[in-house]
Amino acid sequence: MGFFKQLVSFALLSASLQGLAHGADYPQEDINSGKALQQMSKTAYDTALARLDGSGKCTKENVRVRKEWRRIPGEERKAYVKAVNCLMELPNVYPNVTGPKSMYDSFGVLHYKLTPYVHNSAYFLLFHRLYVWTFEEKLRNECGYTGAFPYWEWGLDAGSVENSPVFDGSETSMGSNGAKTNSSNNFFPGGTGGGCVTHGPFVNYTVNFGPNTARDPLAYNPRCLKRDLNTPICAQWASLQNTTETILEAPDIALFQANLQGDFRWPAARKWGFAVHGGGHFAIAGDPGGDFYFSPLEPAFYLHHGQIDRMYFIWQNLDWANRQTMAGTITMMNMPASRNGTLDDPLDISPVGGSYIFRDLLDTVGGPFCFVYE
Repeated sequence: MGFFKQLVSFALLSASLQGLAHGADYPQEDINSGKALQQMSKTAYDTALARLDGSGKCTKENVRVRKEWRRIPGEERKAYVKAVNCLMELPNVYPNVTGPKSMYDSFGVLHYKLTPYVHNSAYFLLFHRLYVWTFEEKLRNECGYTGAFPYWEWGLDAGSVENSPVFDGSETSMGSNGAKTNSSNNFFPGGTGGGCVTHGPFVNYTVNFGPNTARDPLAYNPRCLKRDLNTPICAQWASLQNTTETILEAPDIALFQANLQGDFRWPAARKWGFAVHGGGHFAIAGDPGGDFYFSPLEPAFYLHHGQIDRMYFIWQNLDWANRQTMAGTITMMNMPASRNGTLDDPLDISPVGGSYIFRDLLDTVGGPFCFVYE
């Protein structure tokens, strides 16, 4: 936890420098409002579809389109929640662990085991692309989901995360905020919950294991899902402006993933504080949403990382010919020191999913994938 506290402290000190970036091709008003992001998203969408010439298994007729949560019809959102609940009933695939009980939990085990290698490393973006896609495949193939896979555009809720269609507690949401508690959050003041989710989907969901600070993080430790929704964090770190400028100010993959994660090893990335990746996570916070290792046990994790992958999709397709690259080492923050990652490295996520090389994961309309973002 010492390193994590140091990272958070640095982010808080750096956060006041946010908002200094300016996109050369867009008025600041368009960057702040999200209009520029919409235009870049349309360009990325068109660029990706243009690669579909009918010669491969992914075509313009069968390509899936991922959508922002509020743009998915209510019945389809309820079907998504039903499919997630289905995964929570299917058996865990990891042997010799006492905590995980379901296929949904198995995704949490996988993330826990690989966290030291797939954050602030060369593997961050492509691992999470595969991870979220594998989750989607389970929803479709084992739980019958046929709708659009959702992402959460944090910046649309920078005025009130609590009133977001994602978290308003309605039957078409991902459940409510947690009950208000009197405990203080020394890292992130401003949370309005902290206790168990009070109503809506996942109110009866049991988190079966974790936290990472436990003596045995994979031991059975049943408890409620807690959330501590935090609008100030969303507004400061995950606004439409920050999302847009994170993309615009990244000429190469090294700086893009540094900007995305607030990686203070890059001086140009320091002004983003904890950045959009941390901002989205800690706008949800709670337990397990605020746990670096076990955050996938929070059902909204996949909407958050859908948005992270959407940003990557947009950034790649704004200069596709030059943005099929990888940068960084194979350990988190290069601790311990390690070699550089390469696109020919293998990525094996069994028993949850399959085995690939990273190069095959670069294109959302190639390799095992067939999806774009609207």
